[in-house]
Amino acid sequence: MKKIILLSLLLVSFQINGQKKELKVVEKQIKSENFTLAINNLNTIKDKISPNDKKTLAKFYYLNGLALYQNGNSSYTETKASINNLNKSISTEIGGNNYYTTRINKLKVDMLNNFISNGNNYLDEKLFEKSYENFELAYRVSTRDTLYLRNAALVANQANNYEKALDFYLELIDLNYTGISMTYYAIEKESGDEQRFQDAESRDFSINVIKTHEKPRDELGKSEKDIILRTIAAIYRDKKDFDNALKYIELSKEIDPNNINLILLESNIRWELGDVESYEKLITKALEINPENTDLVFNLGVVNADKGNIDLALEFYNKAIQLDSSYTKAYLNAAALILEKDEPIIEEMNSLGMSTADYNRYDELKLIREDLFKSAIPYLNKVYELDPNNIDCIKTLRNIYEQLGETDEAKKYRELLQSF
Repeated sequence: MKKIILLSLLLVSFQINGQKKELKVVEKQIKSENFTLAINNLNTIKDKISPNDKKTLAKFYYLNGLALYQNGNSSYTETKASINNLNKSISTEIGGNNYYTTRINKLKVDMLNNFISNGNNYLDEKLFEKSYENFELAYRVSTRDTLYLRNAALVANQANNYEKALDFYLELIDLNYTGISMTYYAIEKESGDEQRFQDAESRDFSINVIKTHEKPRDELGKSEKDIILRTIAAIYRDKKDFDNALKYIELSKEIDPNNINLILLESNIRWELGDVESYEKLITKALEINPENTDLVFNLGVVNADKGNIDLALEFYNKAIQLDSSYTKAYLNAAALILEKDEPIIEEMNSLGMSTADYNRYDELKLIREDLFKSAIPYLNKVYELDPNNIDCIKTLRNIYEQLGETDEAKKYRELLQSF
């Protein structure tokens, strides 16, 4: 029995020594930058290492991280895998001599600086995908620096990669990221200008050691959490996931309920859901905050027109025109609203009989109809002035002048139509 145990121990010892030799070979391959071969060899070794052999396991993860990183020449996916292996090496070595942890931490400083530099450079070149990938990697290699994950989210959103941006923003919310930071200021003695410092240490050095500055001041920044929640809601809205969009709008309301961008975002969702009543309430609330917003005034015109409140709708269209005399949509909608009144007039005219009273009523309706056309003309003329290629406007003016018997004006617009 003792012989069997001894043989088993010897076998384990041989295996451990064999793995150590294999790892030394891999180490040499990495030094000679033969990374592909190193990775292949590491893949054959990984299942042989005992979970209890922490020292060998820590070295395996360390070497795997180096091989995948390829001195900074690896792909985005390989680099993420590299960081994951380096972190596994650190966690495996906890309670040990931290031999590899010390080396990894030094490497991580270089990696972080490299990712930040690349992220900024790619951003300058408008290579947004490469930029946000590097900012994300900067965060993965230094998870206490959540600002880099926020940068990755911003750039991904700018790149219109909303799925990726959403992943980053949701991760920030899970981390309870607020973006609140302290900014450090001091007055430069020579110029008298207040200057900003990266941290308190460099500011205090300028005041207390080289004595170039005075009058220090700290400023606590505002939270960005409501902006992040609103952005998440906007992405969900674009995905037509209205339930999640409204969920994050409610969370954002808890921070800043009167933010006009938030109100408008919710109003758009309510409109798409067919909830006209809520939409109208939200637009009215937004107008209380920003009464000079032409789009909001116009939208209330649209809502009231849909509800059959013709006179009120016309008031809103006219108010929109007062706010912006070049707002073509308001002129068009106002003219259309006026001309809608023509249909019931025609129906009544067609229903009249042959009596004297009917003839008199017909003449009255004819005059009412002419006044209706004349009241629409100024709006349509303004549309034509602002947009001379608006075919629908030109057709409507032609029809109106034909109905009014103004042949010269009707001919003018007929000829215009033929020129298109």
